Amino acid sequence: MRNQAEQKKRVCREEGSGRIRVSGITADRIVFWTLLIIYTGVMLYLFVMQCYEVPVFRSDMPDYVNKVRGIQGEYEFPYPLFFVLAEGIALVAGAPLGVAVTTALLNALGVCAAKYYMGRLVRELSVLEVRKGTPRADAEREGALDLAVTGMVFVLFLLGNLYSPKNTAFFGFDYSYRCMGIYTPNPIWNATYLAVRPFTIICFFEAANVLKRYRDDFTWKGCMPFAVSLFLMTITKPSYTLVLVPLMGILLLADLIRSRGKSFRNAFCLCVTMIPTGLDLLRQFFGVFTGTNARGEETGIGFAFAKVWSNYSKNIPLSIVMGMALTLGVAVLNRKMLKEKFIYRFAWYNYLFATVSFLCLYEKGFRMLHANFSWGYMHGMFFVFFVTLALVLKNTMEWIKSRKAVLLLAEWAVLACHLVCGVNFLLYALQGNDLAGF
Repeated sequence: MRNQAEQKKRVCREEGSGRIRVSGITADRIVFWTLLIIYTGVMLYLFVMQCYEVPVFRSDMPDYVNKVRGIQGEYEFPYPLFFVLAEGIALVAGAPLGVAVTTALLNALGVCAAKYYMGRLVRELSVLEVRKGTPRADAEREGALDLAVTGMVFVLFLLGNLYSPKNTAFFGFDYSYRCMGIYTPNPIWNATYLAVRPFTIICFFEAANVLKRYRDDFTWKGCMPFAVSLFLMTITKPSYTLVLVPLMGILLLADLIRSRGKSFRNAFCLCVTMIPTGLDLLRQFFGVFTGTNARGEETGIGFAFAKVWSNYSKNIPLSIVMGMALTLGVAVLNRKMLKEKFIYRFAWYNYLFATVSFLCLYEKGFRMLHANFSWGYMHGMFFVFFVTLALVLKNTMEWIKSRKAVLLLAEWAVLACHLVCGVNFLLYALQGNDLAGF
């Protein structure tokens, strides 16, 4: 009888724990989907206003709408996925709404991808402390962590670079554009950047996963998520591809040297998975960077240090600090993470390579001042912010009751500044202002 009573109590505890866990998961899902619907609705409103060219809502959207309508403009768009999707929706809703809905949906998919990988990342970084407690306490901590991840995901998609008030010098330097020159991980003025993010997020994390294990555990099946996302990213907008593929080549070469040639076979097989992407990049290159453009100017890629960036910033180091303030501070406070966690190093490798590329490369012709190599730089910013927010969560869990609480307060204060600047920029856009004049 005693054994039966104890067994019954255990079953009740397990069932109770299950109900708590289900309840926590349900709460997180409700919060996430509610916030996603609100966020997507706000962004869709902005895109609709831009696509229908409502007065004062100025952007590149009319060029995308003309592309969907089959009207040839001055710009080449050799990456078809975004426009194929928009053309499909346009058959029912018309070209302007087709472009707006496509941008909003792909941007929303980016949020979903970020939610999935942020959840994996915070557990990899040991955000959830291991404690011996009751099933109820464990379930409550797990549910709280899921909600914290949801919050950080939407913070990630709203934060921006730091900037001074309009027409006010910052450390002696005034910016004609408070985003151009400093740059932001969320350039909401560019639809194709927003549209490609679900694929860039998947590709970034799957590339890191492949690079960590390809020498010891290479399988073709294991490389498929990386290879497919890389190709989809490239045919949507290749800006991050031009950062990731050369960077992976450098890392593979470094491994080859360190292993004295032992990693050659697996590295070669990994490169084989990138052949479809490489072929499509060649197609895009010959379509855009050879011959002459619509104005009869020579096209191609030029090399010159800070030739483009210096047009928008008179102090590039200060611009970098203003754009990356939180990430730089957290990196200093978490130096050990750079040694212990490959994903953190990999994010910074991406950013540093993108920075060098933007500093040294430019597009010839009238598009030089469009700073198209800045898109790769902003992708690099985005991924460093991604892993940094996970570290802020980790620090919050570990430092909240320690002497490091002051440092934690500083991290959250800088994060709040980035978030306020990003939300202010979004509100500025939603009011129908010219984003180029922000």
